[in-house]
Amino acid sequence: MSDSYPPPPVAAPEAPLPAERETVADLRRAAQLALGLAVLGALLGVIWAWWCGPQQRAFVLAPGQLYPFAEVETMVGADGRYLFIVGMVGLLAGFLGYWRRHAERGPLVLCGLVAGGLAGAALTWLVGYLADGGTTSGKVNTMITHLPLTLHMKGLLFVEPALAALVYGVLVAFAVRDDLGRPDPVRDSLVGQPAPEAY
Repeated sequence: MSDSYPPPPVAAPEAPLPAERETVADLRRAAQLALGLAVLGALLGVIWAWWCGPQQRAFVLAPGQLYPFAEVETMVGADGRYLFIVGMVGLLAGFLGYWRRHAERGPLVLCGLVAGGLAGAALTWLVGYLADGGTTSGKVNTMITHLPLTLHMKGLLFVEPALAALVYGVLVAFAVRDDLGRPDPVRDSLVGQPAPEAY
């Protein structure tokens, strides 16, 4: 008769959070993500203004009527630099929003990415406009040497949140597990052991 040993004790799974507490925690994480992107957008507005440098000149034809010089070149340069900045932020935000923690993945994180990306892009534009200076007023038949920095293609405001949502959605679509790696104590107690980590 062979000796039999009792199976090793299995640690009891952690009690699941009530749905309300889990939702509040997700909302807090999404709000932190949105706030972080907004603050980053404000800081990047200063960089955008510095990168673009002095804007185009304009001749004052009449009060409120300006004839700008080199409008196309300046417009493309400012909008292109803005697109690069917010595009990079959107890509990185999508990756970091997914890879930060498995327990924080979910639809509310996506909402935080979209809201924060939109707020950050808008603040990049606003702070860049304020930090650059410039003016649109001057005496008739005089030259304004520095027009304000502005965004000509307003649709670029949606690039950052769109890219963040796209990257996050692609990573979610190709996740190994349907639960995105979020802890599920009820499932683990039924299976008998925690499920492997998902990436």
